[in-house]
Amino acid sequence: MAKVYVKAEPPPDMNRNTEWFMYPGVWTTYILILFFGWLAVLSVSGCSPGMAWTFVNLSHFLVTYHSFHWMKGTPFGEDQGIYNALTWWEQIDNGQQLTSNRKFLTLVPIVLYLIASHTTDYRHPWLFLNTLALMVLVVAKFPNMHKVRIFGINADK
Repeated sequence: MAKVYVKAEPPPDMNRNTEWFMYPGVWTTYILILFFGWLAVLSVSGCSPGMAWTFVNLSHFLVTYHSFHWMKGTPFGEDQGIYNALTWWEQIDNGQQLTSNRKFLTLVPIVLYLIASHTTDYRHPWLFLNTLALMVLVVAKFPNMHKVRIFGINADK
């Protein structure tokens, strides 16, 4: 018997705020930005490689937490406010959990933590700061935390 229905592909992600992360080479560029950031910190500050990795890890934490998990909505008006209550992390991959992009973005802080902690020889207070940054970022990325606002912080009013 002939197939009556045609299997249609879902429409591409129309959210301009997150569609750029689907482009080829974005993951490589992300890693290169972190590496060249480490080189810049290392050459400008003259600190040890471990301290430079800790600085990159903590800077990565501050930038990504603010832009991925705190700011809501999109800078574009075409979406007519349908994403206003969602952070960038909640918008990426149309809200689907455990996609390759989400796994990559979860793995990056873990690898940064391992590099920064190992190169500082697991010394206090750097280990504490690196661990705190890792825990906040990874917990914010858990699938169970999707659209959850702890204690109502950053909740819609």
